[in-house]
Amino acid sequence: MKTNKINLLHVVLEMGIGGLQRLITDTTLAMDRERFNIEVVCLDELGCFAEVLQSNGITVTLLRRHDRHLALYPFRLARFMRQRKVHVVHMHPGSFIFGILAAVLARVPVTVYTEHGRAVPEHPLRIKEDRVSGVFVDRIIAVSKELELYLADTIKLPAHKICTVVNGIRVSEFVQRPKDPQLLGEFGIAPETKVLGTVARLDPVKDQITMIEAVKKVRETIPNVRLLLVGDGPERTALEDFAQANGLDKNVTITGQRNDVPKMINLFDLFLLSSLREGTSISLLEAMSSGVAPIVTNVGGNPAIVNAGVDGLLVEPRDPRAMADAITGLLLDDVRRKNLANAAAMKVRQQYSIENMVRQYVHIYEEHLGKKRRSRYLVRRHAGNGQ
Repeated sequence: MKTNKINLLHVVLEMGIGGLQRLITDTTLAMDRERFNIEVVCLDELGCFAEVLQSNGITVTLLRRHDRHLALYPFRLARFMRQRKVHVVHMHPGSFIFGILAAVLARVPVTVYTEHGRAVPEHPLRIKEDRVSGVFVDRIIAVSKELELYLADTIKLPAHKICTVVNGIRVSEFVQRPKDPQLLGEFGIAPETKVLGTVARLDPVKDQITMIEAVKKVRETIPNVRLLLVGDGPERTALEDFAQANGLDKNVTITGQRNDVPKMINLFDLFLLSSLREGTSISLLEAMSSGVAPIVTNVGGNPAIVNAGVDGLLVEPRDPRAMADAITGLLLDDVRRKNLANAAAMKVRQQYSIENMVRQYVHIYEEHLGKKRRSRYLVRRHAGNGQ
């Protein structure tokens, strides 16, 4: 890293498929390279988004943790930070305690942590680690107002250090387009088939099994319906087995990881999100920007994005019947579905651009750097006057 710019280091567990990783990637690529030198360090593994960053000239380093030497890891990470002459360390879930200890040891001027979402029930050790880390960090960022209040009221992190920066997306990439005939052919989808879709890691917290159960109910009214689960993860086999056991082989397709997500979203007539917990969903924003009406669970940051009945619908989690009724209602009412979709696209373009999010992060970095520089100047001036 060069020292005539702000040297920014993201600390993350890994850069595999996921909303957090995509957010770091999009944010990094949208930042001004004339003002920032940006690197990413991974604690566990690299992943597909590391390749994306590296192909765009961003250095991504794997500095792997080892269970037998965890106590010494902050010293190793601190040495890396000193070598890179880091001005700002930006940590993400799983790396908070290691990142903040290393930053303190390396005397990094500014430390920032973004909380993207919490596991419920909370692990007591993580709460303790976060409270210790919260003492030393300069700024804690939540991706939704609900999460900000949770961090202050439940986790007991310092409220005066917490603020909200809502996630943003590349709205120019996620736009309304006709369905791609090649993709329809690839998945054997007839033009008249109604396509439901989601883009997410196949993980228990995303509860995609509720979507599959909902599709089974929708099929009773609308036989030509297809659900596309775009993504991969630990629940893939279980979801495939459940679909097969319920005779939904021809109605449910798991696509695996895709490099053409914008075009995949354009295949959807409706976007579904059945999460049990959620921060600010990147996939939801991308679908709305693409002009796809969303039906999402009433959890986390979802109700802050979706205005029920105006630009999408909200349903309660773990309620396949409610989701099925919402899906059926919109698939049978083209006018209402298109009105919701158009309102969703307009909202995201106006409020949730990646550029708006980056401006807020840059302001936070520069604000705290300015404070530290003024503080050091006053200390030096005071010492000089004392002599």
